[in-house]
Amino acid sequence: MLPALLALSLLAAAGASLAATEPKVALFSSASGPELPAPWRIVTGPKDARHTRYAVAEHDGRTAVRADADASYAIVIHPLNAEIGAHPILRFAWRVDRFPEHSDLTSRAGDDVAAKVCVLFDVPLERLSVVDRTKIQLGRALFDPQLPASTICYVWDRTLPAGRWINSAYTDRVRLLVLRSGASGEPSRWIDERRDLRADFAQAFPREAAFGQPKAAALALATDADNTKSKASAWYGDIGLAAE
Repeated sequence: MLPALLALSLLAAAGASLAATEPKVALFSSASGPELPAPWRIVTGPKDARHTRYAVAEHDGRTAVRADADASYAIVIHPLNAEIGAHPILRFAWRVDRFPEHSDLTSRAGDDVAAKVCVLFDVPLERLSVVDRTKIQLGRALFDPQLPASTICYVWDRTLPAGRWINSAYTDRVRLLVLRSGASGEPSRWIDERRDLRADFAQAFPREAAFGQPKAAALALATDADNTKSKASAWYGDIGLAAE
C-alpha cells in the first residue's frame, strides 16, 4: 500500500476538487445502479497492482457500497469544504463480513483493514510543529499540493481492542481510532456510528485543536488486503455530517 498520506492525496490526481461550498455528502442510497454517486470517486495508485472492488448494491434492507479486497487496495474519496463547527457529527453505517488474515495495523507489513472511514482535515501549516510542517511541505512539493495535513480514520480492525488510538504505520499525521474489533466475536451485522469530530480531533491532534477546529476537506473509505495478500469484505452505508 502507498503511505497513507500519499494515498489520500490521490484525490487531486483523480480530478476531484476540494472546492465544495457546503457539507452535502452524496448518499449511496441515492444510486440507481452499481456506480458510486458523484462526487464519490475510486482512487488507485500507480503502484497498486490489484484494486479493491467497490459497487453499490442491496444488502440486508440497505442500499450500500460493497467492498471486496483480494490482495488489493483502492480508496474511495468524497471532496468537501465543511465547517465542522456547524456540522460536527459524523454519521455512518458499516458491517464487516471478512477480515484480512494476519493483519496488524501497528506494522507496515500488516497494514490492512476490513473497513475504514476517514476524515481529511484542512489544517493551516502554521498550526503544525516545525518538523511536521516541513514533512507536509515536502510531501506537497513531491506528490500533491493538496496533501492533507491531518487525518482521522475510524477502523473496524481484526484484533485491536475498540477504543484504542494508534498512529498510522506510515505517518503520525494519520491517527486511527478502533471503533469495532473482530476480537469481540460480534456476528456480522450493520452498526450505525455517530462521532463528534470536534472531540475526536482534539484527542487526536491536541496541538492543532488549540488553535480552533479546522475544516473537513474530504471523506474517504477503504477496505484493503494488499500487504497481507489475503481477502477482506465489508459494506458501507450512507455517510454524512450533521448538526448536533
